[in-house]
Amino acid sequence: MRWLDYPFYRILLFLIAGILFSRFIEVDSTLFIYVICGAVLCAMLVLLIGRFTFGFKAVFALSVYSFFFFIGGAHLYFQNELGSDHFIKKQTQGQDHVLQLKLSQRLTPNKFNDRFYAQVLALDQEAVSGNTLVLFKRADSLGYKVGDRLTVYDDVNLPAFARNPGDFDYRKYLKSIDVYGQVYVDKPRILNYTSGEGDLGFLLQLRKTILNKLAKSGLRNRPKAMIEALVLGQRQNVDPEVTKSFRDAGVIHILALSGLHVGIILLILRFLTRRLLRLKYGRWIQSAVLVILLWSFALLTGMSPSIMRAVTMFSFVAVGMNLKRKGSVYHSLTLSAFVLLLLDPRLLFQVGFQLSYMAVFSIVLIQPVISGLWVIPRKNWLTSVARKLWGIFTVTLSAQIGVAGISLFYFHQIPGLFIFGNMLLLPILPLIIGASLLLIILLMIDLPSLWLATVLNYILEWIIRIVGKISSYDDFILKDIHLTLAETILGYVALFSFVLFVLPYFKRSKRERFYLKKPNWMLHLSVVSLVLLFGIKGFESYSSSKDRFLVLHQATGSAVSVSNKTNAVLFTDLHVMDSTRAFNSLNRLKAIENNRGKELVLDSLKNVVGYKGDQLIVIDENGVYNTEIKNATVLLSHSPKINLERLILDLNPKLIIADGSNYRNVVNTWKATCDKMNVKLLNTYEAGAIEVN
Repeated sequence: MRWLDYPFYRILLFLIAGILFSRFIEVDSTLFIYVICGAVLCAMLVLLIGRFTFGFKAVFALSVYSFFFFIGGAHLYFQNELGSDHFIKKQTQGQDHVLQLKLSQRLTPNKFNDRFYAQVLALDQEAVSGNTLVLFKRADSLGYKVGDRLTVYDDVNLPAFARNPGDFDYRKYLKSIDVYGQVYVDKPRILNYTSGEGDLGFLLQLRKTILNKLAKSGLRNRPKAMIEALVLGQRQNVDPEVTKSFRDAGVIHILALSGLHVGIILLILRFLTRRLLRLKYGRWIQSAVLVILLWSFALLTGMSPSIMRAVTMFSFVAVGMNLKRKGSVYHSLTLSAFVLLLLDPRLLFQVGFQLSYMAVFSIVLIQPVISGLWVIPRKNWLTSVARKLWGIFTVTLSAQIGVAGISLFYFHQIPGLFIFGNMLLLPILPLIIGASLLLIILLMIDLPSLWLATVLNYILEWIIRIVGKISSYDDFILKDIHLTLAETILGYVALFSFVLFVLPYFKRSKRERFYLKKPNWMLHLSVVSLVLLFGIKGFESYSSSKDRFLVLHQATGSAVSVSNKTNAVLFTDLHVMDSTRAFNSLNRLKAIENNRGKELVLDSLKNVVGYKGDQLIVIDENGVYNTEIKNATVLLSHSPKINLERLILDLNPKLIIADGSNYRNVVNTWKATCDKMNVKLLNTYEAGAIEVN
């Protein structure tokens, strides 16, 4: 199959190219409108004239591709434009407002907070639009649910941006999913509460009923939480330690309801509806039933973005499987991606979308090559089992190879023992999902189910222990591997070019698995990509020799980084934190861009830090400083009680820096004093890491 012979592949490529064009190149919106209208007119003229010569065909093709290119760009442009009624345009930063919120999606809670995405319905009694992140203290035990409405008196904070070099840009991530701002709600700030239980649809009421019955089913806490995650997409009750062990073992996708689970459910539903194939137009009837059931399942789980992507993908796959045509899987993937991006082009930049399609694409493309390396003949039951295990191994390895680049780009680590966890869990996952669904059915119709709950308790506790054991081998987790966007793209070009080069050599034959064929140019592209990749890495290594002296941002703490080409020193003062938070903060600070690939030394923050003639005077909560050092940079740490005017007269500082350990109101007071004294003050809350020079 030559992919680009099918129009939809080319159309999808131009749609994606247009989205990327709009993301990275600023263009006036009228250009999109003019080109789209021009493309439609050209295509209509060609159809009206009806002369399908080579020239007219070329004009028609160019018009269609231009149309989808600029449709993608225009759609992204206008989706990123906030309406005049958006709450972020109405509120004043740092000022309290009366906010009316409707909780729309529950997120996995962290150690301190329950987290929701919420619609902002009104601000100071004025109707507004937009979504925000809402956080409640877990200590308050409020127990809010999706659909609940709240009136709170609070301010909307801007989420953290990448304040230190190489930090994750949380603000940018939330913006990519249409969430602006975050609200930390304290219990006394809640003015009114209305339960949203009556507003829930039938399927969400059904989900609530299922969750209540599971709570009384005899399941232990950890197995119950796993079943809620596996079947209903509710991960909020999963123990954080269990989540961490699954992540470190490389099987976190087992817990995250996504394409893997939807694919298994699709196979179960195909088996249960197989008798429909005996009817006239049975394939189409079964396809329609499967699509309806899949979308009902999506609504039952709450229509999270990952489920919406997976159900869209497998809706097309369900139809494609019944068509039984060569290449139908490729076409199904292409159509599902096209529909999703046409509905929301911002999905292209979401890591979940990228991982989902890269995993499936890699399985489709790479798995035939790996499986072709060893063809197991089908002789007896033993070889049949070996074939099944080999198939699971090749699928797992293909998917992991495909998503490795994206995982390194976003998460900077790969679990080295992923193959063991997947080989263990994937064969029994369909049985676990099937048994979990059977348990839910038995509970709903009030048939004896304790026996099945007991079996699931034993199996799921065993799985948790095994996964915990695998994840305990920290030495096999490849950590702190950082790739740039260019390096990631070149790596994928090199990988898939090589796969496309060797793919034609593999035949699906019992007798012959490899044959020689005329070489194609994909090998050249792969080699060129590798040369460019290593060239970029070499240039980065050469350019990283710049000396840097930075005051870093750290909430409720202070940190200073000094680095050159080969060495780095990290000075920290985290004494007000508890041990867990200090440990996590230190690990994050150690991973900043300046420290990567260098010999790192940790030290406590001194009163004076100097590097190559530049001096930094650190004044902490004790308020003590050396008046003999003049014209240096001053770092104010942990809100010292000082007379700033006298300090300025004593030290004549060229710059004053306030870091994240200081109270915001104190920083504002210092800012006013510095403006009056004509001294520059920067704070890391707003400026991020600040260079000392």
